[in-house]
Amino acid sequence: MSDERRVNDEEQFDGRDHEAPQPEAPETGPDEHEEIDILRSELRAVSERLAALESDYQACLDKMLRARADLENTRRRQRGELDRAREAGIDAAVLPVLDVYDDLGRALRAAEVGEAASIVPGVRAVRDSLERSLESIGVKPVGAVGDEFDPSHHEAMAVVPAGEGLQPGAIAEVFETGFLRGERLVRPARVVVVEQA
Repeated sequence: MSDERRVNDEEQFDGRDHEAPQPEAPETGPDEHEEIDILRSELRAVSERLAALESDYQACLDKMLRARADLENTRRRQRGELDRAREAGIDAAVLPVLDVYDDLGRALRAAEVGEAASIVPGVRAVRDSLERSLESIGVKPVGAVGDEFDPSHHEAMAVVPAGEGLQPGAIAEVFETGFLRGERLVRPARVVVVEQA
């Protein structure tokens, strides 16, 4: 290498830090401003769409919760109706048995008055068995001679004047025995009541 050239290189590199030339920042032109505005408007549109979707989601969630509550109310109402229908079904099954009960009672009364007294023990056994069967399903008789008249359980067919042995307002005679199942009246007793003084 020639001395002259070496000196020029040394002059150029004298050990001092020389900064590399920095590229100049490009100036933003009108096209770049338009792109930024477009991106901003797209971001705004996406944000608005997101807000609308969140609002729709909340509305759908509210509708779903209301529908679930309505369904639960419907189920609860149907369970109540099913229970009432079951109760009515049991009552409907018991009513024919009550007619047999009445027939047995009439047969007992007829046999006690007439010559057929020999059938009394058998008929009484049938009636006792029927009473036990009714009690096993929670049905019990109501309204016996001497009981106090209760309009919520008894139906007065006639009134008789007060006499010996019966208190005013008491049941003097029973045409048809009434029946309760639990606390519910299945059939009122049809009775004759002693007149109140």
